[in-house]
Amino acid sequence: MSLTCRCICHQMPFKRWITYRSLSSQSYDIVISGGGMVGTAVAAALGNSPLLGNKKLLLLEAAPRKEYVESSTFSNRVSALSPASRDFLKGIGAWQLIEDSGRFKAVNKMYVWDACSGSDIQFTQTDESDDHLAYLVENDLSVHSLSTLLSQQADRVEVAYGTTVTQYGTDNTTSPSQPMKINLSSGQTISARLVIGADGFNSLARRSMGIKTTSWNYDQVGVVATLKLDKQEDGNVTAWQRFLPTGPIAVLPLSDDTSSLVWSTTPSHAKHLLALSPEMFVDELNHALIDNSKMDGMVSIVEDQYKKLLEKFGSFATSHEDQRTQPLPPTVLDIDKESRAKFPYGMMHADKYVAPRLALVGDACHRVHPLAGQGVNLGFGDAECLVRTIVNAVSLGADIGSSEHLVEYETERQRHVVATTAGIDGLYRLYSNNWTPVVLARSLGLMTVNALTPLKRLFMQHAQT
Repeated sequence: MSLTCRCICHQMPFKRWITYRSLSSQSYDIVISGGGMVGTAVAAALGNSPLLGNKKLLLLEAAPRKEYVESSTFSNRVSALSPASRDFLKGIGAWQLIEDSGRFKAVNKMYVWDACSGSDIQFTQTDESDDHLAYLVENDLSVHSLSTLLSQQADRVEVAYGTTVTQYGTDNTTSPSQPMKINLSSGQTISARLVIGADGFNSLARRSMGIKTTSWNYDQVGVVATLKLDKQEDGNVTAWQRFLPTGPIAVLPLSDDTSSLVWSTTPSHAKHLLALSPEMFVDELNHALIDNSKMDGMVSIVEDQYKKLLEKFGSFATSHEDQRTQPLPPTVLDIDKESRAKFPYGMMHADKYVAPRLALVGDACHRVHPLAGQGVNLGFGDAECLVRTIVNAVSLGADIGSSEHLVEYETERQRHVVATTAGIDGLYRLYSNNWTPVVLARSLGLMTVNALTPLKRLFMQHAQT
């Protein structure tokens, strides 16, 4: 799964939103390269730490400063934030600003089903937890809330917009104790004891240090749009995802009557979808959500027998009531006519997340297929772990740019990210194959997971961290 009201704009004085011509220093303790969601979150979290109060921090962003403008419509760039990401943002003060805006939607249920079989799985918020399954937030609002925090930390964190890095120093003759040199497009050179590369999947920081990657492109693109729905009895708190032969289609709630669409499909089909009139696009979308013409008859026969077997042995007891009838997805009434767009999919994983004087976060060290909605959550997990590692090093009086401490961050994050990346890639490949034995295997597997509550909770817990 990649998951109201009018937004209250916080007009804060950004006293240190500057350009390279007015940097206050030539040397910094920590320089964060990249001011997207993850990079801005790292900067805000560092600025929020009392132990780093005497450190010189700088955030570099190549793009010019972008004002946050209140809109009556939702952006087509949204993220489904996990409870762990919400907790991280709450801990540094950003989530409160998102809550104050009222422009987010909590997901209490998730329904996933296969167009080639009758298998499905349902996730529901548990009574013993105050957490929702996910929180749908526009990316611009997340960045705005984090940038507002930085404006309040103006005496601790400098922010330089319109500042492009041309090279990171990689002089092999330099002592490991020497700071990293950073060349800017102005011709100016600054230095940092630690550079945090948050500069995306084409990361210059990563390439400058010679860190290799494993990567490939998927034969899919994502078509996104903002949808207007028929009124939902539950207040539109369910995220829907259906696996079609051409790729998954997800409808994620944004408000009581608005949802975000992420339709993963082939490049040729995406081109077709974008060329349709709004009315024809809506018709094709509603058809894709309910069409059963791709159902495999042989698989359905086996599924019926397997379901009876599960019922006989009691494994189906906890979820059988939910399985009597499959819930119907919402009916799409219209789309925001300016919201349709497409973007390519790919996978990338860096061999290393750290090097002397460098730590990578977010898309700079990993990129995943959006079918599970984990991209930015992995990035926020990086941010939380790296900041915690830096704070621990400072508390011990250690060198913040030393690989000795940075490798602790790399080890912790790779354990989680590699498992998540492999799982997402496996799902993509499993549901991209419509050979009957494969469809049968995945269908029986999904039914088993849905029937066994402890196993289903295990999947949920991993996705929410």
